[in-house]
Amino acid sequence: MMNSNRICPAVGSQYKHSAVGLVFMESAAGLSLETSKVESAVRNQAEAKLNQLEHSKPAGTVNIRFNSNREHSIQLKL
Repeated sequence: MMNSNRICPAVGSQYKHSAVGLVFMESAAGLSLETSKVESAVRNQAEAKLNQLEHSKPAGTVNIRFNSNREHSIQLKL
């Protein structure tokens, strides 16, 4: 006589264990994807802020325009 668990995996607790395992793996994969998205968003925000700081003028810098429309920078030490 053949074991019914081999014919139909839905018989008994074998199905329950495999279903729980599958749900757990899907949840872990989903969490990993969400974590990756958050890490990417944080990294992008940090890079944008760093670029903004690198391109901003240092404190104590004053821009003066002369009639020639050329911009000259004068740094004041405070």
